Amino acid sequence: MVRPSPSSIALGAVGGGVNVALVLALYARAGYPTLETYAGVSLLVVTGFVLGFVPAFVSAHTRLIVPAIGFLAALAGTVFVELTTPSPEWSELEGYLVVDGPTHVGSYANTWYVWLSLFLLAGVLECGIRQGYGIETRRLRNLPTPPFSPGTLAWVVLGFASLVGVSTVLLALRAGIRPPIAAVGVFVGAVGVTAVPLAAVLARGIVSPAILFAVLVPYVLSVEVFTTTDSPVHLLLFGPYAVVLVVAWVLEATVRSRVRGWDGGRFVSDGGT
Repeated sequence: MVRPSPSSIALGAVGGGVNVALVLALYARAGYPTLETYAGVSLLVVTGFVLGFVPAFVSAHTRLIVPAIGFLAALAGTVFVELTTPSPEWSELEGYLVVDGPTHVGSYANTWYVWLSLFLLAGVLECGIRQGYGIETRRLRNLPTPPFSPGTLAWVVLGFASLVGVSTVLLALRAGIRPPIAAVGVFVGAVGVTAVPLAAVLARGIVSPAILFAVLVPYVLSVEVFTTTDSPVHLLLFGPYAVVLVVAWVLEATVRSRVRGWDGGRFVSDGGT
């Protein structure tokens, strides 16, 4: 394992610091009661720093661009909608805190685990595609190259798929999924819908499942983060969608093997084509 350079750590710290500063500024602008307690501010600072530090550090250490771009896009989008919509109004009713109006920055900050899992997943997919297809690989640093051993492939696929699964379950529980046992189905579906594109790219260089994943899954999660839905049970549809991704994998593999003789290339052999 290559020791990270001071510059990579510094850039990660900049990303974390910028995220914390903007989140706190937007919280103060909207008068969030969270800022009235030390525990609330501490949690906001720690999670906000982690969310900014990790993708910035990963991009600086490996030269992958998608994690940092994803983070900047999510942060910029949150700042934009927060500044262009009315500020929430806070009140108390029978001892309960009541909010009237959108709380975009609060939704972004409190679901940091969702964003972080997506940024890391995007980095793994970028790594696999660029390394396997030789896309600007001379710029990359400190990354493994294909073909990946079965053990490594299994750990990467299951590890990152489980990370997305856990973050999706936390989001579903936060949204009040009923009954809570349905969260098990959400976890299984989220793991499946993430594992398929990861395995397709890293094992065989098949990209259609990753494209279909990127088109729908981040959008669905973003809607659940920023809007109030009647119930997050629609997250259970990730399971059937995983089947769609498997079908796309089979179709792409079949067409490419018959039309262009694709055999997995570098993804299965150092001398593959």
